Amino acid sequence: MTEVGPLDYKPRNSRIGAWIGGIMFIGAFTALSFSLGTRTEGGGAIHPADQVAMIGLGLIGGAVILVFLRLRVRADEHGIEVRNVASTHRLPWGVVMDISVPHRVQWATLELADDEEIAVMAIQRTDRQRAVAAVKHLRALLEQSRR
Repeated sequence: MTEVGPLDYKPRNSRIGAWIGGIMFIGAFTALSFSLGTRTEGGGAIHPADQVAMIGLGLIGGAVILVFLRLRVRADEHGIEVRNVASTHRLPWGVVMDISVPHRVQWATLELADDEEIAVMAIQRTDRQRAVAAVKHLRALLEQSRR
């Protein structure tokens, strides 16, 4: 049987969505800051510092959305590294029992030997055939590690 090479996979559709969402969020807050004018209905004043703060909020919100660019899975003959939004897991193949895409779940899941599960948020249903190919590749690497 042939050797299966390493996998380095990032989602496509969620990356596109994160870029679009982040840019739109920043753009909306920037446009809002310039459309506020200098007076409010209650007689208060809008200062340049308020406009800068509004743009700053847009940048912070855009950065939060862009965190979804972190999603990635890397695997080779030694193990798998799963990088989700807020965590990174490095696991040897010996603790991985199965790779699945449960019904009604958006992304793949690693089933571990201790009955735990880890979401693989990089492999998403919205990527369709790319995601299917990535799951098959991971399963082949898992099978190869068991020989």
